[in-house]
Amino acid sequence: MRFKPRSEMSKLMYWLAIPTLLLVVILIAVFLIYGINTANKNERHTKQILVDQTVQSFKKMGENFTQMNFNASFLKSFNPEFLQSFFKGDPSQLYNLMLNLTMIASPSEYGGLISNGKLYGFLTKSGVTVDRAQLATAPPAGDYKMLSTFGNLKGNLLNIFYPIDLTKIGIPSKIYMSTVYDITKEVKSIDDYTNSQKRNTIITLVITGVIALVLFGLLTTVWLRYLINRFIASPITKLNTMAEEITSGTFVGDVVVDSGSDFAALQGLLKSGQLILRKFDADMSGPNA
Repeated sequence: MRFKPRSEMSKLMYWLAIPTLLLVVILIAVFLIYGINTANKNERHTKQILVDQTVQSFKKMGENFTQMNFNASFLKSFNPEFLQSFFKGDPSQLYNLMLNLTMIASPSEYGGLISNGKLYGFLTKSGVTVDRAQLATAPPAGDYKMLSTFGNLKGNLLNIFYPIDLTKIGIPSKIYMSTVYDITKEVKSIDDYTNSQKRNTIITLVITGVIALVLFGLLTTVWLRYLINRFIASPITKLNTMAEEITSGTFVGDVVVDSGSDFAALQGLLKSGQLILRKFDADMSGPNA
């Protein structure tokens, strides 16, 4: 019965294919996770840059208020009522001016002026309604606070506090300006870009994975099968055929032992068997047979 190592080849192919397939899947998963994490990291970094730049622009506004030079030529631009209240030490007109300038010069939805721990007054953009009792009268631990709702506003809202120093013009009050800036559109733009990057990363990796699996299939079904057949199956089949022919007495020539082959031991056994059978045949056909 002729030996056919097809079952062993199939098992070998199976045990080689499964780990390789798992390795390909793991590599795809690793790159996918890395790509998504990188996109998320870039998203957080971009959002933080947006917040930092917005906070710095409002803080710069506070510095501009602080650096205003209230000299005689500057004061001429104001009406007598403002001047009288200013020189009498009543800062209310100045506070109202600061609130109006804040709402005009910035895209904030809300501007509130806090003096000595109390909310002096506030202004809002058209359509924005707030409850005065719920408005902050003290700055948070940092320069800003992220809000999801403010009055009837919902979204990504940035509540920024910045100090205004008016001591150089004789107003010792500790003043803070509180502003609310709606960055929902900017955040959505960043989210859309990041999601687009994620989708592109996933699509690229999926396509790459499919190509890798196709190449893997070709490797296992064609190239790997050829290698196994060339270096394992064929030598074993040849040895098996040789053993059958030696046993049946139809083998022609001598068994060659290739010392550099992994099958040298089996070749040696066949050669020994061939010599034994030859000696046995010689004894059987001798003069005393």
